[in-house]
Amino acid sequence: MALIPALPRYLPIAWKLAAVTSALTLLTVVVLATLVLHQVRDVLHDQIRAQADLIVGHIARASAEPILADDRLALQTLVQAQLQHGEIEFLAVHANDQGLLASAGQRPGTQPLNAHPHWSLVPSSHHQYRPVLFQGVEVGWVEAYIDTAAMQGLLHNTIRAGVATAVVVSVLGLVLAIAISKRLVRPLERLAKATRKHAAATPGASLVQDELGQLIHAFRNMSTDLLRKDQVEDALRRYVSDGVAQDILDNLDRIELGGDPVEGSVLFADIKGYTTLSEQLDPAELGRILNEFFGPMASTIAAHGGVVDKYIGDCTMAVFGVTRPDVQHRLNALRAGLALLNTIRDLNRAREERGDVRVEFRIGLHAGRMLAGNLGAEDRMQYTVVGGPVNLASRLTEIAEPDSLLVTDGFMPRDELSQRFRIRSRGRRRLRGVAGEVELLSVLGER
Repeated sequence: MALIPALPRYLPIAWKLAAVTSALTLLTVVVLATLVLHQVRDVLHDQIRAQADLIVGHIARASAEPILADDRLALQTLVQAQLQHGEIEFLAVHANDQGLLASAGQRPGTQPLNAHPHWSLVPSSHHQYRPVLFQGVEVGWVEAYIDTAAMQGLLHNTIRAGVATAVVVSVLGLVLAIAISKRLVRPLERLAKATRKHAAATPGASLVQDELGQLIHAFRNMSTDLLRKDQVEDALRRYVSDGVAQDILDNLDRIELGGDPVEGSVLFADIKGYTTLSEQLDPAELGRILNEFFGPMASTIAAHGGVVDKYIGDCTMAVFGVTRPDVQHRLNALRAGLALLNTIRDLNRAREERGDVRVEFRIGLHAGRMLAGNLGAEDRMQYTVVGGPVNLASRLTEIAEPDSLLVTDGFMPRDELSQRFRIRSRGRRRLRGVAGEVELLSVLGER
């Protein structure tokens, strides 16, 4: 059994944050300590200079008359007395014309303070020089070496205190950084754990070895899924109307067979002589002709508030007021039917200019109460409409003349229809699958 717990496969982001925070804290402490140390050094240097200047200045003033009198005994007594101060290592009095007159102590082999490199802290001795003046005339000079051991001790204590403070602050900063980082990244770790589960269920998933890498991978998957979702929605809207597609997407957990009664209009438009046409053309050419007409016809239907319910071979089935309520569905359906005839005529003129055969459509239209909803089987259903108006509109298409729109007197009140549209009666007739006779009306155009 392993005594040491297994290390993580990657460096957790909490550790990274803690390391960066600790490094910044340590750097800050080091910079501040360096600045403080240089400030302390400068202060100590100033104190050493001031103390040395005070001592040497006193001796220089007291040495003027003994130098002129060549009183070496007095001078030696003076320097010996000053040497009793523990901070003086060496003291000497010189005359301009006679050289050294008196000295005490041992001259250290050090350089003056200002001769040391700028990075040195405090030299072991400080050399101080002062001329001896008598009535403004220089008669000699005094030199002294001041011991800086006490100052060095203070400075070294300051350095040790600074280092100890830096270590303590760094350790405390590391502990606090780890604790705070773990708390900050806890939600990120939970999210990363969820992404690992998602990745484990995704074949071929390759994760970057930390939490951010896992999140990046998860967001890439999410972006791919969202793109795929948009593509699926766009594809769905190519098969059903926008309203039906949105209803399906909003109720994905409640897709079931059934429907609701609605008041609407239904339009059928099919090709006259389609059987003969299909026998004369190969399937590819036939499909090209159907698509040539179905595209513009769908746009015309949509422009009048209708939606294409389905394509049945050569037949286009469209509904109005079904997927969304429309109190003007009858008028919109009639106007759409007349616009379809104009669209088909324009397409046929273009075909004739190219030397292609005309394709004649006939349109049947009816309105009333019908059932709209999902019909079929549990595993294969279709959104459509069924009912008497649907059957009647289909039968009208079968008997309509080419390039014409046919309705019955039951589509809307006769006086309203005749006021808005030019119509022509085609008499009464019994239709297959429809009870009783109906009066047939050709709609020629809008007034």
